[in-house]
Amino acid sequence: MTERGIALIMVILVTAFLSALGAGLILAVFMDRLASGNMSGSVAMLFAADAAIELAARDLSQVDDWNAVLAGTRQGSFVDGAIGGVRAIPSGGVIDLTAATNLLNCGKTTDCTAAQMDASSRERPWGANNPRWRLYAFGASRQLTAWSRPVPCYLAVWIGDDGREGDGDPQSDAAPQEAGHGIVRVHAEAFGHAGSRRVIEAELARACRGEGVGACLPGIHVQSWREMRQSVP
Repeated sequence: MTERGIALIMVILVTAFLSALGAGLILAVFMDRLASGNMSGSVAMLFAADAAIELAARDLSQVDDWNAVLAGTRQGSFVDGAIGGVRAIPSGGVIDLTAATNLLNCGKTTDCTAAQMDASSRERPWGANNPRWRLYAFGASRQLTAWSRPVPCYLAVWIGDDGREGDGDPQSDAAPQEAGHGIVRVHAEAFGHAGSRRVIEAELARACRGEGVGACLPGIHVQSWREMRQSVP
């Protein structure tokens, strides 16, 4: 083989190496941007779910009797139609609100029986005092006009009774002076693109914000807040 042939082979090898190196760098930059975009979208969905809880808390503070909320006969100000059914997710896909409610109440998408909702499990250990999750607020994030750049997702908030009550009636609040009175659990989910979702659960309690002697303005105190890494039935 001549020197010219060897040189040609070396040029080809070097060119192939540089091409592979360039393709690898391009792929690395693309994956980094994709991961950053996914992280940004995921964080934005978490903020959206938290905003839905804040909105529900504001509405609850203006309701004198929470029994109607726990019974499912009263909804919040953020709704987009009849309770339940299939809704379109702004970023693509759909969410069946009826099936999602059933999953929370008994771990399956079909209708739940009373016995199934009363069954004790790791996630629902209170038996007859297990919460009966009721849809309270639901709609596309774009309905929250206060956001300058809303993340394209669908938001849903469910309300349930405090499972630590001992009255055996999760569709009504405990009587005044009894444990658990004026306390509800709130479950919020943000549904996004390709099945992505972020879930938050919080425990809200009535609070009295006094102004002057004998005055009391209704308010809400957040007793607990946690992000759920997966949907809890």
